[in-house]
Amino acid sequence: MRVVFLGTGTSFGVPIIGCQCRVCQSENPKNKRLRSSVYCVEGDSRVLIDCSTDFRQQALTHQIDRMDAVLFTHNHADHISGIDDLRIYNLVHHRAIDVYGNENVIDDIKRRYDYCFSPVQIGGGVPQFELHRADAPFRIGEIAITPIPVWHGSMEILGYRLNDFCYVTDANKIPESSLAEMRGLKLLVINALREKPFATHFSLAEALEIAKALQPRQAYFTHISHRLDHEDINRTLPAEYQLAYDGLTVDLD
Repeated sequence: MRVVFLGTGTSFGVPIIGCQCRVCQSENPKNKRLRSSVYCVEGDSRVLIDCSTDFRQQALTHQIDRMDAVLFTHNHADHISGIDDLRIYNLVHHRAIDVYGNENVIDDIKRRYDYCFSPVQIGGGVPQFELHRADAPFRIGEIAITPIPVWHGSMEILGYRLNDFCYVTDANKIPESSLAEMRGLKLLVINALREKPFATHFSLAEALEIAKALQPRQAYFTHISHRLDHEDINRTLPAEYQLAYDGLTVDLD
């Protein structure tokens, strides 16, 4: 499987508008972070995890010309607001896109993007989706997918295991039953907001502790704020557990 990091930033992105901090003013491209998302390729299957506010830019940058399915972790704007830009794949491939999420995500898509399901005017094109509740393991082509329940503050959201890769973002707690589903990984991607603790996201130390407990072959941290400088932080971390960056591509095979 190939995993492409389309974005590794928080809901603000990095740099933050108007911020004069050292990371926001950095010229290091690895400190430039679009909103978090990854694109996965396995054989003939193409899967996106979260469709961020920056999706159009990400798709053009990485020449994403196919989309078989989208897995949503939760319904916050930075993870779902690029959904309208998926319509080009309907027009090119003449089929709906399979969309997966928990009940809250599916209900919210129907509410916020109701024009996709009961269009009132012809023109411009609307996205076409087949909505699926991700409440049990399923397959997309050669990819076996297991939804992983995690907590984002008081909100239950989903991580996903795709074959030997697991993606968890915006979490601050993972139940033991979910940790059991995350063992034996080649690649773990997990959120690490900043060094100080935060109420609804893992800190860097908390994410590192989970990575060390699960012992994947490689772990990368994502959903990174402007509080973490890429080079400074990675120098303090083991080589197998590092901050990710936009454009990072990992080939698991």
